[in-house]
Amino acid sequence: MASFKKKIAVLGGGLAGMATTASLKEEGGFDITCFEKTDKHGGTWCYREESIEGVASIMPTTIINHSKEVGALSNFPPPKEVNNFMRHYELYQYFNEFAAQKGILEHFRFNSEVTSVKRAPDYEETGRWTVTIRNTLSEEVTTDVYDGVLVCVGHVNRPKLPMYPGQDEFKGQILHSHSLKKVAPYQDKIVTVVGMGCSGLDAAVETSSVAKQVYLSTRSGAHVINRIGYKGLPYDYNLIRSYLYKLFDIFPANFVSWLFEKSYMDLRYNQKLYAVKPDHHIFSKDPILNDHIGSKLMSGSVIMKPDIKCFTKDGIIFEGDSEVTQSDVVIMSTGYTWKFPFLEDDIVEKENDKINLYKCMFPPQLPHATLIIIGFILPFGPGFPPGELQSRWAAQILAGKCRLPSKEKMYKDIETRYEENSKRYTPNEKTSIRVDYISYCDDIASQFGAKPDILRLFFTDFRLLYRILLGPSLSYQYRLQGPHSWDGAREAIMTCEDRILWPITKRDSKAMRESLFQILIQKILNFIFFW
Repeated sequence: MASFKKKIAVLGGGLAGMATTASLKEEGGFDITCFEKTDKHGGTWCYREESIEGVASIMPTTIINHSKEVGALSNFPPPKEVNNFMRHYELYQYFNEFAAQKGILEHFRFNSEVTSVKRAPDYEETGRWTVTIRNTLSEEVTTDVYDGVLVCVGHVNRPKLPMYPGQDEFKGQILHSHSLKKVAPYQDKIVTVVGMGCSGLDAAVETSSVAKQVYLSTRSGAHVINRIGYKGLPYDYNLIRSYLYKLFDIFPANFVSWLFEKSYMDLRYNQKLYAVKPDHHIFSKDPILNDHIGSKLMSGSVIMKPDIKCFTKDGIIFEGDSEVTQSDVVIMSTGYTWKFPFLEDDIVEKENDKINLYKCMFPPQLPHATLIIIGFILPFGPGFPPGELQSRWAAQILAGKCRLPSKEKMYKDIETRYEENSKRYTPNEKTSIRVDYISYCDDIASQFGAKPDILRLFFTDFRLLYRILLGPSLSYQYRLQGPHSWDGAREAIMTCEDRILWPITKRDSKAMRESLFQILIQKILNFIFFW
């Protein structure tokens, strides 16, 4: 007699859905179906010429914001030949290779839009869910019952458009950056980009290469991080380290922000040079990355402006201005709202701006932990490793090998996160899902025994311990122990620098090492010429 397999529905075929499918398959004991709305997997990183409602969108020039090693999947290091900051098609290829190795696409059902997820009639007893699917090609609607549902649809796919006075009278074009693809249509035009997030800066930089003039309108300014960090290495390789994140446990967040701004950010591009200076500290908002905005501002290709006061028929009046600034096109890079339209209204509770999800995953009011949300986080760092850890923990929960705490403890944890985030971050509807990358990864990994045992490593492998505590935080460390540990995890950690240097230098890390004398001379010269 065949053993019983729990029937699991994975909603969304982006990286979160792919990682979740892989984790469930790795655990075993599940009958998995992953429903993907479009005809291709990959989510955000599958480039499409046309933007689709409810599906994340990128430009043809989009580059990932984290380096390949810091954002790698925990048992699948990127090849050394791959560029550190992968272009979207390189990242898509990385996902394809991961999918092929793990054999996950056999579980995918494409052109399948989830229209409804409701508690099954026997939910109170079994925790099962009734899922309704619409085939986007044939319009056929099917319904089935599942023992578990994992929601992996993301939260950067529903554009948020503000309304300004006089906007209806504007005769030019208004679009959201979600719909921005190629820049040729903006040749010799005057473009205004609203918003100074990552997508806003990308839009301003890219369109400025062909536009007559680009204006960048921002209400609050931004601290912009360059992908290239100390000595030409990826910024996150230098900065996302356990001992640096520990500063948040010792000092107030605003002090750590000030320290980082003065010792790192201002040395590269002093925030006082911005026409609209940031009105917040760097760790009070999402990290903003762009490599070219400084030179665009210096050349005048992009001119920074304050918030929009109102529109006119042929342009914009900015705050503090009395004259109209002509504009042909306005690109709204004003962020995204979140929504799970297929879920019943009481599944994801929201109280004002507080979203009630335990560890940003579990609705605490439900009596069964059989509906889990994956990837619904805003980490100060790469999103792939914490999303993968979530999927691994979810697999353990659904397999019955881990249990959630009491409802009271879950609500208390949610309240604590919200209160701490409210003190640190500027007000936002996603305040509840902001997380510090390393502490959150450690927290999730500890739930199912995958967090490295620091004390044991102190006595058994001090070199590895040194890399974990003082080196870049790498996802491979969460495969050293626990369920489905990986024999190659230690080697992946110890050799990551070789894979970082290879695509640039075609040499390993030994060839790049400097003597103590060279380092000392550099420090002296830096003090003399750049103090």
